[in-house]
Amino acid sequence: MSLLDIKDYRLDIDTFDGPVHVLKGINLSINRGDTLGIVGESGSGKTVLVRSVLGIGPRNARVIEGGISFDGQNITNLSEKEWAKIRGIRISMIFQDPMTYLNPLFSIGRQISDVIAAHEKAAGHGVSPKAARRTRTEELLDQVGLPNPAMLFSQYPHQLSGGMRQRVLIAMALAGKPDILIADEPTTALDVTVQAQVLDLINSLVEKLNLTVIMISHDIGAIATVARRCAVMYKGEIVEQGLTRDILSNPQHDYTKRLLSAVPDIDAAPERVAARPAASEPAKSRFLLEAVDLKKVYRSQSGEDFTAVNSLSLSVRTGEIFGVVGESGSGKSTLARMLLRLIDPTSGDVIFDGQNISGLSEKALRAMRRHMQFVFQNPHSALNGRHTIGDAIGEPLRLQTKMGRREIEARIEALLDIVQLPRLFKYRYPHELSGGQKQRVCIARAIALNPRLLVLDEPTSALDISVQAQVLEFLQQLRAEMNLTYVFISHNLAVIRQICDRTIVMKHGEIVEQGETEQIFLHPRENYTRTLIESGRKTSQAADL
Repeated sequence: MSLLDIKDYRLDIDTFDGPVHVLKGINLSINRGDTLGIVGESGSGKTVLVRSVLGIGPRNARVIEGGISFDGQNITNLSEKEWAKIRGIRISMIFQDPMTYLNPLFSIGRQISDVIAAHEKAAGHGVSPKAARRTRTEELLDQVGLPNPAMLFSQYPHQLSGGMRQRVLIAMALAGKPDILIADEPTTALDVTVQAQVLDLINSLVEKLNLTVIMISHDIGAIATVARRCAVMYKGEIVEQGLTRDILSNPQHDYTKRLLSAVPDIDAAPERVAARPAASEPAKSRFLLEAVDLKKVYRSQSGEDFTAVNSLSLSVRTGEIFGVVGESGSGKSTLARMLLRLIDPTSGDVIFDGQNISGLSEKALRAMRRHMQFVFQNPHSALNGRHTIGDAIGEPLRLQTKMGRREIEARIEALLDIVQLPRLFKYRYPHELSGGQKQRVCIARAIALNPRLLVLDEPTSALDISVQAQVLEFLQQLRAEMNLTYVFISHNLAVIRQICDRTIVMKHGEIVEQGETEQIFLHPRENYTRTLIESGRKTSQAADL
């Protein structure tokens, strides 16, 4: 008997515009110890499906037909009391964004310990003593490969890297000793080396604990690394399923073929639109952006200094796409924020179009900001949950222009068209959109004022493969048409090679290699760069099985 059976499952979500058919006759069967990957573009219904398995689907959702059975029990319409004995205990989930699901006010140890206590109480057992829960917490942290669990117990989420926070979520998910572990985009925001480590961890947990794993991802390489079987979803339907190796080597459905063709190849020579020559421009404007000896030092609570960026200098030419690559904790995001003066450097200068912006007043800096915009890595925290999508996109237009209401509404609709979202999305709220859709909203907001410079911090990390390809193509077209300049930060080396003219490689806050992108990929000088490229190549090769 299968551990999980989904039969003829149809689910609608009620909206102001009527019911939306989100899931349309889903049929899946998963045996104990199996690993299933679910892949599909944003809005395909994959996250709604697995959340239904966990009983945390949208409140305005209605099951129209079919049902879900777990270990012989129909779990389609359980009460909250009944779900408490299953959710987190027998079926658990690793969520997509660690910073959204970890409370910044509580230590790592307390959060995992509280989860253990909640599971014990829901299962009808007495809550174990605090010391016993601490021991169990440290065992879980050790199980997911985190160093020095005793020290981590007292640390807070902001003190950990992205990869470490993701491992903490995995530890939480294992606290109830589940039969099924659902992983929702567990490697989305991780660099290639940390991504490989997390995928290896999941594989090792499957073998050690005989876990059944359902993994959702738009990263086909990640799916191929973990999942023995694969299901491809498109517009609420499973259009193809079978052994992962068979689907990747011999796809049958046209949509699957399009997905695989959209995967960027780290070893493929790119066809980029050349940057416009700047030789005829005045010397001061040949470089649109310059950083001179930038340094950022943070002081911890213990009084120790941590240097995030150390004496870093760079020059970005007008009209080029400038890549920044490196592992988590290398200082990429800190550098990006200093370039736009979202945070002030400890020392050094930032020069934009010949003007030093390091000492500008807030008023002068605000006027300058319409020419330089930022696309943040995490769309969940970048959008205000109380504002509609239309309000979010229109905010810079209202603050920085004298456009009338009708002009703003027309511009919002035009921007939604550009990022390929329905115009009616302007009435929706962020929680009603998928992760990929929210990222597209952030890009629409960033280009609303037609800026000269865009700093993009992992702009495609939350996007599925097909939408990623569309966004990258759009960004290149926009750059060619408007002579935009990009600083493009990414852990996806295939993407960096595809679109960036020049690239710097960062490690521990310093540049270890820089130059023309093709030269770096063809002839890397540093061992660190070679390691990054090789890690990216392994993921790419997994997708080519």
